[in-house]
Amino acid sequence: MMKTKTIKQIAGWLLAAVIIYFLAKTIHNNWAELKNWDWRIDWLDAVLAVLFLATAYITASQGWRTILHGFGHHVKLHESFRVVYLANLGRYIPGKVWQVIGMVGLAREVNVPAKTSLASFALVQAYALPASFLLVLMLLGGFDMPASLVVYSNIVYIFMAVVFLLFLILFIWPAGLDWALNKILKLFRQESISYKPSFQNRIAIFIWYIITWLLFGFSFHFFLKALIAQPPLSASFTTGAYIAAYNLGYIAIISPGGLGVREGVMTLLLAGSLGQPIAASIALIHRVLITIAEAVMSLLALLTYKLK
Repeated sequence: MMKTKTIKQIAGWLLAAVIIYFLAKTIHNNWAELKNWDWRIDWLDAVLAVLFLATAYITASQGWRTILHGFGHHVKLHESFRVVYLANLGRYIPGKVWQVIGMVGLAREVNVPAKTSLASFALVQAYALPASFLLVLMLLGGFDMPASLVVYSNIVYIFMAVVFLLFLILFIWPAGLDWALNKILKLFRQESISYKPSFQNRIAIFIWYIITWLLFGFSFHFFLKALIAQPPLSASFTTGAYIAAYNLGYIAIISPGGLGVREGVMTLLLAGSLGQPIAASIALIHRVLITIAEAVMSLLALLTYKLK
C-alpha cells in the first residue's frame, strides 16, 4: 500500500515537472520576444487583484462554515478560516487524501466530530465543483475554443453538464445529499450521519461558492490587467479561463495542487489572444504569486491558532 502511494506521489511530481519544463522551455526559446513585450505593473489593478483574492479566501471559509450549520455545528469565521487553510496545504501532496486528513484533525479542535468533518469535505466538493462548472459553461460557452482544445471541449462540457445535473437531482431530491453522504461515509467505514439542512441553507452554500469562484476569477483578471496594458481578453473569458484551469488541475488527482496541469490549460486558453510565450509566462508568474498568497493565508490561519 505504501509503495503504491509513493509511486503515485513520484508520478504526480514528475507530471508537474514535465509540464513546467515545457512551459519554461517555451519561455526560454522566445526570450527575445518576451523582452520586447510591453511589460509594466499597474499598481491599482495589482491591489484590486490582491483584494479580490483575499476576499475569496474569506468567502470560501464562510462556505464551509455554512455547510457546518446544516449539521447543527456553529463555528466562528476565524476558526473556519484556520481549518480550511491549514488543511489546504495538503493539496500539494499528490492523492488529495492529505487535505481530508488535515481537515478532520483540525476540525476536531473546534468540536466538529470526524464523521461530520469528513462529510463536510465531501459537501465542499459537491457544491464547489458544480458551482464552478456552471460558471465555466456560462462564461466560456459562447467563446470559440483554441484549436488544440476543440476536440476535447465538447467532452469537457458534457462532463460538466452531467456532474451539475447529478448535483441538481441530489440537491432537489428530499434527503438526496443525506443518502449520498452516507454512501461515502460507508466507504470510509464511518458511522452514518443525519444531514437534512433547510432549503435556505443549501441555497446559501451554493451562493457562497459561486461568489468565491467569481472572486478568484476577478482576481486573475485584474492580475492580467496589472501586467498587460490592454489585454485583448474580456473579463468574462479570463474569469472563466481561470476557473476552468483551476478545476482541471484539481481534478487531476496525481498532480500536487494541480501543479503543471493548471498552468498548461491556462496557457492553451490564453495563447490564442496573447501568444504561447506570453501565455506561458502569465501562467507561471501567477502560479508563483498564488503559491505565495496561499502560504500567507496559511500563516495567517496558523497565527489565529497560536493566538487561540
